[in-house]
Amino acid sequence: MTEAIIILVMAEEKWEEADFLRHEIESHGHKARILDMGLVGEAGGTCDISREEVILASRQPLEDVRLMSDRGGRMPVMVEGGRQKVRKLNSKGEISGIVSLGGTTGTRMGTSIMKALPFGIPKLAVSSTAALPGLASRYIGTADITLMHSVVEIAGFNTMMKNVLARAAGSICGMAEGSHRMPVSLVDGSATPMIAMTHFGPCEECAVNVRSLLEQKGFQVIGFSAAGVGDRAMEEIIEAQNIFSAVIDLAPGGVGEELLGFARAAGPTRLEAAGNKGMPQVIAPCGVNFGSPLKRKYKPEYKSRKKYEYDAVRTFLRLSKEELLMVATAIAKKLNRSKGPVKIVIPLGGWSSVDKKGTSFFDGDADRIFVNKLKNLLRQDIEVREVDADLETPEFAKAVVDTTLDIL
Repeated sequence: MTEAIIILVMAEEKWEEADFLRHEIESHGHKARILDMGLVGEAGGTCDISREEVILASRQPLEDVRLMSDRGGRMPVMVEGGRQKVRKLNSKGEISGIVSLGGTTGTRMGTSIMKALPFGIPKLAVSSTAALPGLASRYIGTADITLMHSVVEIAGFNTMMKNVLARAAGSICGMAEGSHRMPVSLVDGSATPMIAMTHFGPCEECAVNVRSLLEQKGFQVIGFSAAGVGDRAMEEIIEAQNIFSAVIDLAPGGVGEELLGFARAAGPTRLEAAGNKGMPQVIAPCGVNFGSPLKRKYKPEYKSRKKYEYDAVRTFLRLSKEELLMVATAIAKKLNRSKGPVKIVIPLGGWSSVDKKGTSFFDGDADRIFVNKLKNLLRQDIEVREVDADLETPEFAKAVVDTTLDIL
């Protein structure tokens, strides 16, 4: 079977639109295959991957699923089956891209299936509900999915619908061609080694300096925004793909934000993927000593905390002694399970651009509480290096780079 673009559709509702899209894709010189993720009723036409194949791939008994009368009961079966099918096709090199057509249900199912594919496989969701409040973030999540708002309902063959589908075909074909020209290189000894690094506004200057120094040494540095989504995506990519040689986690504050229910919560498995894979890690503490509580969850005692108004939507609050001890314990527990080398670099002059020594947001005594707890709990082989500089200085960036080179 040759490489093809997979079209995900509930074929009882939108088979004709999917078939039109298939012909448009093939007019660009690409193969296309329709996968039926339908729930009720019969498919409107022939699908390359039938509903029955998808159900069987879910490992659920075919007859039991056929007897389900409710859409809600069938949805997880079709999503799981679809995920298994696309994973298998991709493992055999038979997917050049994937596109879904649908409203709310079709887009939720389609994007859930797409998320089973690794970073770099072109993914496009064409949806009439892309602009509904709260749905776009659910559709995309941490995946590299492109969301196209159809504006008009995906139904029938009026001029506007044909225009949408023609543009969708051009988009997914263009992405497939771009992906072939610039594939994601795996760590195989021949490609330029890639290092994953978390970014965060208060340590941006440090990130820029670290990147520059490592690029001079022949490395690629791939940045992830540590705002709760990008750092979660980094963890997922590390777990799923052998792309990176090491991780520089400048901003692991998502661990504490998850524990405390704050805005940058990065999931319960934050700071674990690299350790699970045995990948070298260098950890710095930007954002660990303050948090971003949600405005609707403000507690009265927050009013007495040191705070920093970072921008119109973010206010940083210093963590309490108890919170610092809790976060240090959680980070130590995660790092102690690491199968590869780990080193921690601590700047004594402040952990970010907003809490440098000499500013009102600096609190060296509170930072020391965290560091002491961390040292007491970490394995003996995990070194904690302290640097007499603040995190945003060239001296600290050099210490991070030197530490990285030490463990590679």
